[in-house]
Amino acid sequence: MVKVEKLGVFLSSINAFFVQIKGSEASIDTPYLNHNRSAVGYDYSGVIEISGPLEGCVYVSAPSAMLREIIKVMGEPDSSIKMMKDLLGEMANTISGNARTEFGAEFIISPPHIVEGVPSVSYLPKDRQSYVTPFTWHGYKAVIGICIA
Repeated sequence: MVKVEKLGVFLSSINAFFVQIKGSEASIDTPYLNHNRSAVGYDYSGVIEISGPLEGCVYVSAPSAMLREIIKVMGEPDSSIKMMKDLLGEMANTISGNARTEFGAEFIISPPHIVEGVPSVSYLPKDRQSYVTPFTWHGYKAVIGICIA
């Protein structure tokens, strides 16, 4: 499992995402370990599978209301489900792309899979735990899940 200090790159990435769209940071809560028997999440999740020296996945999961608010703040009139899924894919890409800078070029990331609800356990290795980090933006709660080893 990746050391907890290495998680900072994922968390600073989510802050960078919000600063870029609104100039206001997300409030990051304390990460905790979750057994992968069931994932923690909201209405939609963007899952990025990781391979290379590190294997596993990173996901960001958010409620529809939060995604619609982000879209509104970005000045985008279209808040369809397709647009919400695209936005979540963009968030997941931002997080994992910044992590690639930290972990190096051999850190191979898949395009995001957007799933309705929480990621299924098929994405999360049962023999490992995930670090789940709740964060809040404009009063909306969401999570980043990190399961890499």
